[in-house]
Amino acid sequence: MTTWDTGADQIFHTDGQAYVGSQIGVLHGDAHIYQVAGNAAPGEQFRVAVNYLRAGLPGEARRLIRAAVMEGGLDAPEVAYYWALAVLSGRRLAALDRDDFAALEHAFAMAAARPSGRYWRCTLVIQLFVDALSEIGPDGQPNPVACAEALRHHAELPGSDRQEIERHLDQLLAHLVEDDADQSGRERIRAERMAGDRRSRVPKFFEPDPAPPVRKVPVLTPPGAAWRPVAGGAGIALLGLWILLAALAEVSVLAVLLVPVLLGAGGWYAGRHLMERVYLRSRRDAQEAELTRGERPAIVRPGNSAPEEGFTDAVTAMIDAAFAQRQPADQSREAYWRETWGLRSALYGDLVDLYAYAGVPAAAINWLVNHHADDIARRWKAGGLDEFRRDRATAPVAPPAFLGGLAALAAAAVLSVLTLLTLENGSQFFSLVVAVGMLYAAARVARGGAMVLYGERRRVVLDTAEFDRRWDTERAAHQRRVAWLADRPSDVEMGQWLALDLAYFKRGVMIDGRLTSHEVFTHVILTEAAPGSVRARFVGGPFRHSAYTVLLFLLTAGGVRKVQARLEFAAGKFVGEQRDNFQYRAIVSAKVKEVGVRFDDGQPRVLSDDESAVQRDKVVRREALELALVDGSKIRVLVDHFALETIDGRRESPDELAGLARDSSGVSGALRVLEAVAAEGREWIGLELNRMYRRSPRRRPSLPSSSLPPPPVSLPPSQPSQPSQPSQPRPSQPSPPRPSQPSPPRPSQPSPPRPSRPSQPSQPSQPSWPSPPRPSQPAPPPSSSPLPAPLRPSPPASSPLLPSPPPSPSFPGQNRHNSTPGGHATVYGTGQDR
Repeated sequence: MTTWDTGADQIFHTDGQAYVGSQIGVLHGDAHIYQVAGNAAPGEQFRVAVNYLRAGLPGEARRLIRAAVMEGGLDAPEVAYYWALAVLSGRRLAALDRDDFAALEHAFAMAAARPSGRYWRCTLVIQLFVDALSEIGPDGQPNPVACAEALRHHAELPGSDRQEIERHLDQLLAHLVEDDADQSGRERIRAERMAGDRRSRVPKFFEPDPAPPVRKVPVLTPPGAAWRPVAGGAGIALLGLWILLAALAEVSVLAVLLVPVLLGAGGWYAGRHLMERVYLRSRRDAQEAELTRGERPAIVRPGNSAPEEGFTDAVTAMIDAAFAQRQPADQSREAYWRETWGLRSALYGDLVDLYAYAGVPAAAINWLVNHHADDIARRWKAGGLDEFRRDRATAPVAPPAFLGGLAALAAAAVLSVLTLLTLENGSQFFSLVVAVGMLYAAARVARGGAMVLYGERRRVVLDTAEFDRRWDTERAAHQRRVAWLADRPSDVEMGQWLALDLAYFKRGVMIDGRLTSHEVFTHVILTEAAPGSVRARFVGGPFRHSAYTVLLFLLTAGGVRKVQARLEFAAGKFVGEQRDNFQYRAIVSAKVKEVGVRFDDGQPRVLSDDESAVQRDKVVRREALELALVDGSKIRVLVDHFALETIDGRRESPDELAGLARDSSGVSGALRVLEAVAAEGREWIGLELNRMYRRSPRRRPSLPSSSLPPPPVSLPPSQPSQPSQPSQPRPSQPSPPRPSQPSPPRPSQPSPPRPSRPSQPSQPSQPSWPSPPRPSQPAPPPSSSPLPAPLRPSPPASSPLLPSPPPSPSFPGQNRHNSTPGGHATVYGTGQDR
């Protein structure tokens, strides 16, 4: 009994000789989730921007929302919310520049002008987080009271809004989330990442739209010289018949009338049957040749365009892959490949003739290859590949029509002989013999041409009927394929699933390494196409891959932890995990450069600079993030490249697509962090905190940015403020040395306690949403605060990781205000990075 492989469903792994979609990719051009016309309305720009943001592409979302607001005048709390999310998504506050902070100011003011509704509350929570994390004290810690207030209001949001904010502000909120909350969040992510029937829908994303089946049309062979023997035989037959009728006319006119009728009827039926027998035998031989040698009848080639490059190789690889998936698992495998060889060759010829010259991509007929592979494998299993030997046997030896024709011929012969016997002159029998001989010669001469003409007509009729039946089954299979692809996931869903996978992976690595969120200063996560994967994308979007190589860097006080794994995207499974640890001083450099990549046996291999200069055949130029280590080894993350076949030249720009590729792979955000680590080494953490301290908000006049002027702010009426209490003076300490006037080093002193801020009682009946302009109040000392102690452990003052920054006399130690009665506003990003 034949047993079959259970893995009939196609997996995305292919060998080196197969048609590897990862090198070319599938382009879905029928969706408009990322399409923005040149004269698109601001609302349409905003819709596309939200799609980009939800798909994990905040860079493009920032650009489109900025254009919709600054050029189109779009103004709404929803716009403010998604703008703030786009600015902060996947970024730390230290990574923001002056324009980013100005954009946040603009978004917060836009939401404050309409202080009600869901999006205003969400924007206010983001503002509270930014306020709290920007309010860095000399000890390098954010204000715990402001952080607790932001977390309280964040907890009062609906679950979907909380999760969206947490997903995009992961870098900002990592140190504010307690470990138990982080564990519950991991369980939530575990459930969400496989929602939406992901396992069965993801493979459909990488399937191209199926090309409709093309009907096979047989080629009608021109008669050519076939008419000549027929015409010659007809002439000889007419001459012989004239001799016979001339002899009969001397005796009986009735014989002259009956003999031609009997000869014509008998010759038609008897000759047609004989020709049918001969044709059926030849057709059976042709089918035998197709089964054993792959020979097939000629068909019409639709279209006259040149085939795409590699079309024939792709068709060969797809046929081999389809039949390999359906091969038996037992010893009959060799017979399977041997007995289906001819049909596989004929299928290859049909696909090339029907689709190569019609401009159809090879990937679009993969469904058709699998359809015919299913049919052939099913018939082979049932022993029906040679059914024509049984179902199309030779015609019966003596059917009624054939017997009637023979009887008519015999009657004509008898009538002619009896008629001529009445004559006394025996010379008429000589005429009879000559006529019969000429009729026989005419049949012999006309036989070859008649068989060609009759056989060609019968071939066209039978082939047309067979091709119609085949086309009907292909159309039914195409309809089933289209229905199967109806729930193909969108690019936004693919991006959300990938973001959840990466968050789940990071949290799992931290749990395995027994790291808390407070012990990881920041993290960098990068993705690239895994070897053997296939890729696809929508117009305007990045490539999504069936498998990813995920590279995670956890930056802790003790060094860098690197974890690499392969993500099988449809199953959401991480396999082949590899771990490595190294000190900050082990990183020599980090840069993005162009490298040469060669695909050997379907696996990408990055060439060295010398190899790239020498080898140019089948080498693809790609961008790569290269991290050089002190031992000479290099860690590379390849950025997706876009071949010409995967770019819609009318609607896409290669430069914009390159930016999307860097954004989706994480290279854009990772480069700045890794460059700083390579340049500053172990002191990077302390210097980063120092930079954050210098970026803390100052009370100074609101100066409009040159690139993003803030809009006029319409504030809601606020509750009457309590009389402000005088803030407690800070303990005196020596003035910090100015950069231009260095002073001798002084002994380190512990950081002074912060002035206290009395906590306000909360209303238990409903969530209390503060008005944007909040009165300034002194902060309580850490010892008397009922809230948790600093959310991230502060290093000692003498620690080399955190050089003691000079206390700024203008540091307010209070919450951020959108505006003040004196016309002042808090401005972010005024500190100067070094």
